[in-house]
Amino acid sequence: MMPKHVLALALGTLALCIAEFSMMSILLPTAEDLSVTVPEAGHFISAYATGVCAGVLLMVTIARRIPLKRLLLIIAALICLGNTLTIFAPSYSLMIVSRFIAGLPHGAFFGVGSIVCAKLAGPGKASHDVSMMVAGMTIANLGGVPLASFLAWALSWRAAFVIAALLALLALLAIRLWVPQTEPLPDRGFKAQFRFLGTLEPWLVLGAIGLGNGGFFAYYSYVNPVIEHVAEIPASMMSLVITLAGAGMVLGNLFCAKISSRFSDPSLAAAGQGCLFITLVALFFMAHWAPAAVLLTALAAACVFFISGPEQVMMIENAGEGQLLAAALAQCSFNAGNAVGAWLGGLPIEAGKAANWAAMPGIFLALAGFGLLFAKWQIHLIRQRERMEDRVEALQEALRDK
Repeated sequence: MMPKHVLALALGTLALCIAEFSMMSILLPTAEDLSVTVPEAGHFISAYATGVCAGVLLMVTIARRIPLKRLLLIIAALICLGNTLTIFAPSYSLMIVSRFIAGLPHGAFFGVGSIVCAKLAGPGKASHDVSMMVAGMTIANLGGVPLASFLAWALSWRAAFVIAALLALLALLAIRLWVPQTEPLPDRGFKAQFRFLGTLEPWLVLGAIGLGNGGFFAYYSYVNPVIEHVAEIPASMMSLVITLAGAGMVLGNLFCAKISSRFSDPSLAAAGQGCLFITLVALFFMAHWAPAAVLLTALAAACVFFISGPEQVMMIENAGEGQLLAAALAQCSFNAGNAVGAWLGGLPIEAGKAANWAAMPGIFLALAGFGLLFAKWQIHLIRQRERMEDRVEALQEALRDK
């Protein structure tokens, strides 16, 4: 059974990810309502992701001394506020501003939530509990985002953000009731948080998160026109397509949690990223065939959420005093990839290509992300081998002493 504190945090990720991912499935009605082009509506995705990155800087500056539970309550309140502003945004400019504000608490929530999960988890359960917290993201895509897509078709695209704001309020109450009091992380000064960045490995992981997720979002940001215009699936079926993609996210996340104790985090992440690269290649060539477009979209979504838990754990496990920064930077990189991917994916469409060409930049981004994760995996194997050799040597010395 999922611990109550993990469930409370999963409610927060559910709210965040309905706010973030709904935009992809309601891009066409939003663009029409605000009288902008589809690539311009894609800027709303980038604005949210930019807010995520800015929010990390704010957190590092002002949140170091705040107890983690109190910090989570403040962040949940900001999630509710940001989505409420988005509900009432009347124009392109104000929509950009409201989406930026809504994105500010995103990285902070995932960062603090991951640390709370890791602190309260039993031995060997950190990756499992973080994956369960991330399950809020997958459930958002399985149920929340398809519901938002349906409501956008039946009522208004703004309904998605009504749902997100209400869930954020519910998450705030659950955190207050179910998350135990936790002390602030050790504060050894502003500079101490950045020491872990003096090694290569966190940069490999950050780069892989940005490039890998950028590859996915180059395609997925334009899944609405791909499904309707390329695969020629009716708009009324869009919510079903998004539901299947959400199911892929849930299954990918749960499968990773199930096997996380059998394999190392670097090996899991590299395998998932390699699968994402192959899937995007297949999507580019097969998007015109409706069954392939739907199934491959679900598989790509499964790959992204398969690797999210291991990547988050790899960032915080060796960060020392910089755990809060490390966890938040992982989300910053995720959303920077989201922003860049959405922009790059829109370039071929702006140039007059069919919507499936959005996958082409994604292919190269995903391949680069795989290269970085493969390098991280090889470093892990080398260090594992060195530790084994040290143990054998120590055992041999002990036997000689006897």
